[in-house]
Amino acid sequence: MASPRSLQSTCTVETVRGTHQFEIVRYSLHKGTAVGNFITSGGFTVGGYEWAIRYYPDGESSDAYVSVYVVLATKNARARALFDLRLIDRTTGLSCSVYRRGEVTVFEQKNAKKCARGIRTFMRKTDLEASPYLRDDRLTVECVIDVVQDAVVTRATPSVEVEVPVSDLPAHLGRLLEEQEGVDITFDVQGEVFHAHKIVLAMRSAVFKAELYGPMREKGARLIVVDDMQPLVFKALLHFVYTDALLVLDDLAAEEYRDLMQK
Repeated sequence: MASPRSLQSTCTVETVRGTHQFEIVRYSLHKGTAVGNFITSGGFTVGGYEWAIRYYPDGESSDAYVSVYVVLATKNARARALFDLRLIDRTTGLSCSVYRRGEVTVFEQKNAKKCARGIRTFMRKTDLEASPYLRDDRLTVECVIDVVQDAVVTRATPSVEVEVPVSDLPAHLGRLLEEQEGVDITFDVQGEVFHAHKIVLAMRSAVFKAELYGPMREKGARLIVVDDMQPLVFKALLHFVYTDALLVLDDLAAEEYRDLMQK
């Protein structure tokens, strides 16, 4: 029976992904524009915000490197995002990650230091010019951005605890042994006959499993003769195998109980 015991709610945060490619044509004409000068891509919308790529051909602070940033352009906005700045290999058409920000980053459009996020030392200019990314005087910068959305909290609802009933499997197996339904193996124990189920015996006892299903078993055998055990002991053994409980028999001595447990 299920009954409500407490209340629970869930907080879920989703991200919205967008990708923008900024192709710079006649790249050589942008070289020599001086450190700190940049070109900006067209705007693109991801997660409800306007973004742009900012590229420094002669670097933001050193002319030995090119610098790349992703910029939050929505006025007075504040956003959280993860981003990956990549270059397109012009020989294969595949993109390669150069700078990836795997942690959530805060962008604030009104804050000069937080409105643009990226890296000053994106790539050495000499390495870029010798790479497959700059071919035919063209360069393509790709930005993959995952914008973190506002958290959504569900209304508190009753949590349900399911009361699992106590297992009555031993009782069912005990009735199976008692009613003898579906028995498929017979034991002759010093002239007294007992019927059982092979699969139950094999499941509960490694000795029975080896005898009934092992390589030394007699195929098709439905009768097993037991000469080294008293009928009362064997009866108690079957009861234990099926019910996981000892059958109390006054006629059994202590040594016979020990013998039973060893089986």
